[in-house]
Amino acid sequence: MKIIKYISILSILFSVSCCVNQKKKDEEQIKETVQKFWEKAKINDFEGYKSLVADPDIFLGVMQVELNFIHKNYDKINPNDILLKNIKVKDTSIAGPNVHQKYVQYVIKKENDTTYLKKPLIITLLFYKPVGYDKIFNRKILQNHIDWDK
Repeated sequence: MKIIKYISILSILFSVSCCVNQKKKDEEQIKETVQKFWEKAKINDFEGYKSLVADPDIFLGVMQVELNFIHKNYDKINPNDILLKNIKVKDTSIAGPNVHQKYVQYVIKKENDTTYLKKPLIITLLFYKPVGYDKIFNRKILQNHIDWDK
């Protein structure tokens, strides 16, 4: 009877350990994808950027404009590649209670906006496990970028 009890406890501990390890692997894959995203944006590599996005052919024009914006403003958005060192993966269920996704989001305030009239630039990279954490699930990643660079 004691053997069954020990086996039960060991199996529970093993399953918890596997879940923790899988979550860590998922987050590492997301962080690697985010790093590749910033690398492609820095050099304006649209083909490389497309390879990081799930179903990239749907919104090619929007993706090209956003990549050009990030590339053009890269030094303002990501000075000294600071955002590469600050990748925080968060959970969300914005698509529904049973659809769990992960995301990395950056909120970048305009430095020289002393009047605080400009909204911050928001960059959101959404990930969905069935698509793979090596692919950015949302094709439109920028918010508030109109007039942000002026």
